[in-house]
Parts: sequence; structure tokens; C-alpha cells
Amino acid sequence: MLHFLPVFILLFPADLWAAQSETIDLFFSGLRMFIGMIIVVGLMLLIYVLNRKGIKFLKGSKTGHIKILEMRPVGGKKILCLVEVRGEEILLGLGNERVDFLYHFDSHRSNISFEDNLKEHFETKK
Repeated sequence: MLHFLPVFILLFPADLWAAQSETIDLFFSGLRMFIGMIIVVGLMLLIYVLNRKGIKFLKGSKTGHIKILEMRPVGGKKILCLVEVRGEEILLGLGNERVDFLYHFDSHRSNISFEDNLKEHFETKK
């Protein structure tokens, strides 16, 4: 008999069990859901934009000794990376599974831009 109790309950309409039945206005409930969705998507976009602009509240602090100054893709999955470690600038080559040391820049020429320093280096190699 206990197996038939859920079926017996489902056979009677819900209006018989309820003391009063309220009418549901679908327009206003749909409007509230749409406004809530807009607010949630807007907050997600705001967090994304703030994260892309440089406000890194989602990551740890940047008080370490290693700073990435510039990154340039050179084709495929290979990247040139200019890194500053305790005041010294180092040029690294990044590949799929490797990090190669390419060049150590002199600290007395720090006011020269990266492009000029790189051109000067390659001209002296010829």
C-alpha cells in the first residue's frame, strides 16, 4: 500500500491541496529574471575589464624581484621575453617546453629603448 501512496497523491490536482491558489504573473516574473541576468552579466564584464586593465585583485601581489617588462611573439608558439631581475635586464626565448637565455643587457644603458638596444646588438654581431 505504501508503494501506491505517491501515485495516489499525484492523482489529485494541486489546487485541492492548497488553501488558496494565487495567479502568477509571468510578465513581471520574467522581467525580474531578465533584470537579474543583466546585473550578473554586467558584474562579470566589469570584473573582466578591471582584470584586463591591470587591476589584479584576483592574483597575488607583485612585490617580487622578477618583473616581465615586455613580451613579443616571433611566430608559432615562440616568444621573446624581456625580464628584469634585481635591476638587471635579461632577454629570454620562450618555446613550447623550453626557456632559453639569449642576452644579458648592460645596466648602464637602461634609458635606451628595447628596440634600439636589440638593433644595436644585432648590428654589432654582423
